[in-house]
Amino acid sequence: MSEVNSVASTVLTTLDVGSGLDIAKLSQDLTDAEKVPKQEVIQGDIDATESSISAYALVKFQVDALKTAFEKLNDANELATSKGTSSDAAKLTLSSVAGSAAAGAYDFTVSQLAQNQRVMSDQYTSKTQALNSGSAFDISLAVGTTKSAVAAVYSATVTASETTSLVVGDGTTTVSVASATYSTIDQQVAAIQGGTNYNSLLFTVAKNTAGNAIEFTYKNTGSVASTPTFTGSGSTHTITNPTVGVSVSTPVTGVAAQYNVSATASETTTLVASDGTNSVSVASAAYSSIADQVTAIKAASGYDDLLFTVAANDAGNGFTFTYKTTGAIATAPTLTGTGSSHTVSNTTAGVTPVNAPTTTTINVATDTPAGVVSAINAANTGVTATLVDTGTGGNNYRIVLAGQTGSNGVFALTSSPDLGFHDTANSLQTAQDSIMNFEGLSVTRDSNNITDVIDGATINLVGTTSSAVRLNITNDKSTLKTNLQAMVDTYNGLNNLFTTTTSTTSEAELGGALADDTSMVRFLKDQIRASIFADSSTKSGDINAMRDLGISVDKTGTMTFTEATYDAAVLASYDDIVTMLTAGTSNESLFTSSNKGLSQDIATALANFTDSDGIVTTRSKNATTSLADHKEELTKLETRMDAVYQRYLTQFTAMESLMASMDATKDYLTGQLESLSKAYDD
Repeated sequence: MSEVNSVASTVLTTLDVGSGLDIAKLSQDLTDAEKVPKQEVIQGDIDATESSISAYALVKFQVDALKTAFEKLNDANELATSKGTSSDAAKLTLSSVAGSAAAGAYDFTVSQLAQNQRVMSDQYTSKTQALNSGSAFDISLAVGTTKSAVAAVYSATVTASETTSLVVGDGTTTVSVASATYSTIDQQVAAIQGGTNYNSLLFTVAKNTAGNAIEFTYKNTGSVASTPTFTGSGSTHTITNPTVGVSVSTPVTGVAAQYNVSATASETTTLVASDGTNSVSVASAAYSSIADQVTAIKAASGYDDLLFTVAANDAGNGFTFTYKTTGAIATAPTLTGTGSSHTVSNTTAGVTPVNAPTTTTINVATDTPAGVVSAINAANTGVTATLVDTGTGGNNYRIVLAGQTGSNGVFALTSSPDLGFHDTANSLQTAQDSIMNFEGLSVTRDSNNITDVIDGATINLVGTTSSAVRLNITNDKSTLKTNLQAMVDTYNGLNNLFTTTTSTTSEAELGGALADDTSMVRFLKDQIRASIFADSSTKSGDINAMRDLGISVDKTGTMTFTEATYDAAVLASYDDIVTMLTAGTSNESLFTSSNKGLSQDIATALANFTDSDGIVTTRSKNATTSLADHKEELTKLETRMDAVYQRYLTQFTAMESLMASMDATKDYLTGQLESLSKAYDD
């Protein structure tokens, strides 16, 4: 309709009919007079909001950059770089050296390399040769070896009723009890157990099961250097060793005791498990099964430090605490909580061997060499099978088995039909550990890659040596200084950004973009500064905080790095600096409750500002919402002003039409009067 009115007004103007005004322009001018001020205000809001969104994005970028700078200071092995060299790389090499590796010269001799067991089968004419007349058969594959780890038990004769002194010794420590009158063996045992230094003995003292002797049970596995002694002023004691030891498997993970713990499956409770030294605490939660409670305990901080493992018992109505090592239990385990009470009982009082050779029965469904290889590999026992074409005449195929590296990777395979794996002639290589001498200390490992001899370094054994090979490790601590300077520069960049975006006089592109949100900027500046200059949760020696490394802020808010202070601190207290910054840890999980050092504490605080719920992200989201509102407001203004323009145009068009009609009437009357005048003149 507005287009029709506009055309009509244009025609009237062209014909010089009506008022002669450009009513389209007049309508637009009147509309603009009303619209433009409002439009400019809204557009100003849009421009300001868009600038603030850009500023928030830049603040987030800079805060994240500062977080990254501190993350380069949160791992002990990254604060310095280390290099390693070998005097004979054909024998020993350093395959990796962490920055935290201790500098020095280390001498090694290697007498034996670790290797795996390899055996082969008899020869077969083809991959598909029938081995059992077409019938399936079973293979018994035992992996691992049992070695003797001794927990010795000695028996001593005793007279139950007598007056005597009691002196017990392990060759190093002695317990002496003054003369007294006893009527039972239990009384004598109690007297010894109450004696000074009893807990320092290498063995425990108890009455035997038959009740006619005293037993000395050694606390740890291994050979006994000195036979125990038992003397006194009364009868003579004869000591015998009826139990030379208890065979447990290697690696030694047998248990000295196993405890049953009663529990309620469905309840809301805290859980605290303890071995007397180490504890695991789980906050209160609702559980529906023992398995859920076991999962919570295993996931808790410090679980791996417990002397026992935790599992649900077979009945599913309680826990089983299984001790990891052989030897006597000094303190019985406990389990407490805010829910039901727990009764702990000792179900296994001796050493129970575990992890003896594991035997797996493997069914060979297809009785061919290829079928044997497939079945063994599918069993995933750690032993791999390969079918090899030897290329020797018509009997070309052999099955080759390979175990894991190290003596514990030994395996044995038996079957009917006999495949020949146990034949001496078919043995290709025996399993063995690596053996080396490290500066006078004999070291045995099940691998040729040694990660736990020089802290922070991985040693690769390549060959045996006839003389010592020297490994040299050097440290370069300049990485720490470089990263600290980068952190200072990043902090100052963020501080400058805060200044620019809150300044109403800055001519920078985003100058004043956050002038309306100085509260957020002030909050961030205060919080970041407080985090950076707080004392470390892992301060060490004279190194407590960043200020001890020469980091400070001047009166303008600019961070400075005094290198002289830093250099002196590194020279005198480098290890303390590492502890203060990193807690001496590397690649520490963010989800553990342990202290992680000042650098990670700062990085975590910075992450909280820019994560999905952080103040910067929240402000940016709010600004984005406001921007959408402003744009919608502008759209509504345009729609409203279009209607105003239409109203003006309609009104002026009607006026022009009326004036055109009046002009026509005027012209008609003028013509009539002129005609009448002429008639009178004639």
